[in-house]
Amino acid sequence: MSDSSEPHPGGLSKEEAAQLRPASVGQLLEAVASGTPITAEVSLIARSLGCTRRTVWRWLAEAKEAGTPEKRTRERFEVSEDVIDVLADCYGNVKRAHEELSRRAREENRKPVGLTTLHDAIRRDLTPGFMAGLRQGVPAARGYNPALKRPPVHRNQAWEGDHKRAPLKVLMPNGELAVVWVTWFEDRAHGVVMGWAVTPVSAHRGSVLAALRHAVLRDEHYGPAGGLPQVVRIDRGRDFLSKTVTAAFGALGVRVHVVNSPRHKGGVERLNRTAMTRFFADLPGYAKAPLLDHRTRVTDGDPAIAFTQFVTELRDWVKRHNTEEIVPETGTTRLQAWEADPVEIREVSHDDVRAFMLESDDKAYKITSHGVTWNRRTYMPEKAAGRIGTEVRIRWMPHHDHEIEIYEYRSNRFLGRCFLSDEADDEQLDEVFASRKELEANITRALKRAQVRRRERYGAVDAPQEPTKLKRRTRAEITAELDATAARPLRRAPAEPYKPRIQPADSWVLPGPRPTPKDDDA
Repeated sequence: MSDSSEPHPGGLSKEEAAQLRPASVGQLLEAVASGTPITAEVSLIARSLGCTRRTVWRWLAEAKEAGTPEKRTRERFEVSEDVIDVLADCYGNVKRAHEELSRRAREENRKPVGLTTLHDAIRRDLTPGFMAGLRQGVPAARGYNPALKRPPVHRNQAWEGDHKRAPLKVLMPNGELAVVWVTWFEDRAHGVVMGWAVTPVSAHRGSVLAALRHAVLRDEHYGPAGGLPQVVRIDRGRDFLSKTVTAAFGALGVRVHVVNSPRHKGGVERLNRTAMTRFFADLPGYAKAPLLDHRTRVTDGDPAIAFTQFVTELRDWVKRHNTEEIVPETGTTRLQAWEADPVEIREVSHDDVRAFMLESDDKAYKITSHGVTWNRRTYMPEKAAGRIGTEVRIRWMPHHDHEIEIYEYRSNRFLGRCFLSDEADDEQLDEVFASRKELEANITRALKRAQVRRRERYGAVDAPQEPTKLKRRTRAEITAELDATAARPLRRAPAEPYKPRIQPADSWVLPGPRPTPKDDDA
């Protein structure tokens, strides 16, 4: 092979050749020092690294001159601490930093660095995360840090919860347009949507409690997936960290892990992105549809979807997400993988969930003839017949004041639900009337049983009974007793005033009129 031969077609890339160059040149230096012929080795290295033999001989000459097999580096501009300080003062703006560095160089009679050279040096010496931190702060820099992958978990070991704002407006029953929020919890083991809730206008702590109730219950309305998780990952949203929500988690024995970044709860964040492309994008009025011009979208003329229809569509999509979509890693649906998990499920009853997720002000309210008055609204209990004057404690779901629940104030015994008196439907009215009829029926049965017992006690007697004879006295005995009573003298007050046996001393002051002083005493 001649010295001007082209690199071997199967040779390495320039970057790989540059990495292997020091080791290859070092072997040639050792061979030269030991007096071994190196012509064959030079040809072998040239074919392996994809270069000519002349290039390898030049590398060897440079290594002998420099005393090291490392590639000679030319002087170049490097980012120093002073450059970093200037970049920090300019909040990562390279153009402004270059102007400041050029001004300082002119004041010191130095040649200023070029803008392209500064860009190349920053790209080479500083990481993208460092520059993002200078521009936007430390939280932005954290997004450039690689995250460790969490180990596999079993079902209900870890859940993640979040709010998602729907990118469209829905038509409310009152005819107004509103933006709705979706609150949901996802199981990290198998990606099953455990529970969800839809809230018009804005999400709140009541949305979190409603979604949590949907997630933990397993009856015919919410199941089959459910149970209590070991830990729930949430962000620092004030709705998830409210007193009522944290108390509900603590009462259920669920540990709450508050993350500092959305990527630390990546499962539910991925669910949000999936819902954007596979659910919200198919609805009319999608706010992120393609643009026809600089301000008109394809969906601008679509009629708004009704709120009830939106809830129905979301329920169907969650069902398809859990039960129909096949996960490539497992070859099954998410719900099938969740049900096949052998880990035991911690169950919770509906009554416990209701008691743990309601808020109370611990004040005593009385049931009046109009029901229970709370928050300047009147509520009618379903089963409060005969309880006027009873003191009760009110519990309610935050921001869901269409109904409340009442408990006996002292014993904390559940007395039933209460609904707004002016918004009662036929079913609720039937409950009230049924409770009144039941109370009246119970009173009637108790009175009839008392009547039967009274008749048995005071009923007529068939056999005659011997009358009881009283002790009688004769006329002579009565006359003698009266005469003895009349002969007894009556005590009367004495005619003369009382005189003590022992006369009082002269120094005593006696009651009565005071004596008139004499002339010689005056």
